[in-house]
Amino acid sequence: MRLTPLDWKKAAIVYPIELVVGCTLAFLMGHERLESQRKEHYFLNPNNFINQIFAYRGNQIWTILFCGLAGLQVYMKTHVPDVIPRDARTIVRKPMTSLLKEYAVKIILKNLLLAIIFLFIDNIFILTGGSCSDHSGTHSAEKCSKNGGYWEGGFDISGHFCFLVSISMILWLELQHLESWLIEEDMVKRLNVWGKTIIGITVFTLATWCFILMVTSIYYHTLLEKILGCAMGYICPIIMYWLIPNHDIVRKVLY
Repeated sequence: MRLTPLDWKKAAIVYPIELVVGCTLAFLMGHERLESQRKEHYFLNPNNFINQIFAYRGNQIWTILFCGLAGLQVYMKTHVPDVIPRDARTIVRKPMTSLLKEYAVKIILKNLLLAIIFLFIDNIFILTGGSCSDHSGTHSAEKCSKNGGYWEGGFDISGHFCFLVSISMILWLELQHLESWLIEEDMVKRLNVWGKTIIGITVFTLATWCFILMVTSIYYHTLLEKILGCAMGYICPIIMYWLIPNHDIVRKVLY
């Protein structure tokens, strides 16, 4: 029984594929048609409710889902009875405090890394002549949006791609870790309705983010802005799930 429709390796190529497909469609439709459709269709407007909830409040949604998956894994790994490793020599169980520390560190790392990445993105925009339409002089796209303004001019690396790819890949990786553990321990049938609900909501949210990115890839930003945004979206998950786990000293300190 599979719990997720894609493993993280397959999920990782979804976003570049979306980018290629979206940019191809944008090229075929042409600028005038794209502008006309953006004005006519509600769901292509950045102020539509899906974008407002799942993109602009994506950080809060991610935090809830990540904590849900983390809590599920902590519970399953520490409270479910009769969980005996198939090979005690190779499977090492972490105590609850260690698991809680790992997930707390991941939340901190994600927020810190994305803050640094978006500081870079926003300053590139300002240095290339961009500014906020409210003339506040802010160097933050987030503050500009909260003030009711919008970025104009400048080289605007796609924050939608960078942010949504980052948080999506983190959730995919956590889903894959959970699924692998459940299968290894033959615990799939012990997953209760709450666990299945958490997983289901997470997958639904990931699909919604894919929809938002498809709209972005077709109707917003230049080709280079989208390519850089998509590529930068992998920085955070690579550091969290590849660089740190593969460095013994850093892994022991953080995870």
